[in-house]
Amino acid sequence: MHNSVFFKSVINSNSLFDSMGLLGQYLKDTIGCEQICLFLMEDSQRQEPAAYSYNMLQFDINQLQQIAVQADFFERIPDGRPLSEDDKLDGACLKETSFHTIYPFHINRNSTNGTLLLCFQSQRSLTSEELQICRIIKLHMDQLVDKIYFRKQFLRQQSYESLFNTLRMKDSFTVDHCYNVAFYSSLLGEKIGISSADLEQLKLAALLHDIGKLAIPDHILMKPGRLTDEEFDVIRQHPAIGYELLKDLPEVNDILPIVRWHHERIDGKGYPDGLKGDEIPFLVRIVSLADAFDAMTSTRVYRSSLHVKEVRKQLVTNANTQFDEQLVHQFLDIIDEQMTMRTLINGE
Repeated sequence: MHNSVFFKSVINSNSLFDSMGLLGQYLKDTIGCEQICLFLMEDSQRQEPAAYSYNMLQFDINQLQQIAVQADFFERIPDGRPLSEDDKLDGACLKETSFHTIYPFHINRNSTNGTLLLCFQSQRSLTSEELQICRIIKLHMDQLVDKIYFRKQFLRQQSYESLFNTLRMKDSFTVDHCYNVAFYSSLLGEKIGISSADLEQLKLAALLHDIGKLAIPDHILMKPGRLTDEEFDVIRQHPAIGYELLKDLPEVNDILPIVRWHHERIDGKGYPDGLKGDEIPFLVRIVSLADAFDAMTSTRVYRSSLHVKEVRKQLVTNANTQFDEQLVHQFLDIIDEQMTMRTLINGE
């Protein structure tokens, strides 16, 4: 699988069950690990964590779940240190399973904790290169857990649920795009060190940034080809429409600027209000960049997705005209980190 295709496949996974299949297949192909299991818990689930697996018998899942709970989710075992069947873990023993070697990797994202277990039915010692691949897989799981639990948290907020579900019924592509933009925005927000409160507002606003497309006629929004100038003028109304749809809902003041201004540009040539430079709030600039990145790396009916190398070139070219130049440099670092991961996994 091509680097950029794998990147999008991971980011677009809608469930941990789906992602375990994707990541599990990579581990099987790269290091010969044929069984993996992920246990996740919140404080209320500590004695019965949720279990997700790839190519594993239910008996072994049950046994590993018991051992993980007894051993406090292997918290005293560093990531990547192998466990053998002779290890004693607070009374738990791997001899109770069919595995001879297990490599644990810890998941700790916000209120969610757990462990990813790479299981071998024979004695196995991974090389440093193989361990690096495992750590990359672990990073993917961290990111997927963040994204999927954020979706669940968002859908609990009744003020937005009906609007967003209506958009889902109208145009599932836009909904997937909104989730991706929220995810990329959070990666960039975390990298530059914004506060946790700002990060939550950023993710929520990014998820709602295209809600105004609810009012765009279907024959324009889902047209299987390039838009005419007149049709594009209609599309350009969606930020202002989104602002109007949300402005009377409770506790939305912090997200309204992102919804209204995510198509503004540093050079003042954006829309709907033609803001320029520092007139554009910082969080808005983050979402604008994430929005453009996902658009360029997504396949449309009338064009294929751009290769990540071409996207990098476009971002550099438009730094300090369309996008905030400093944010572009930070986001390029994120892209490079992700592409390094893909290269190691694909052996390119």
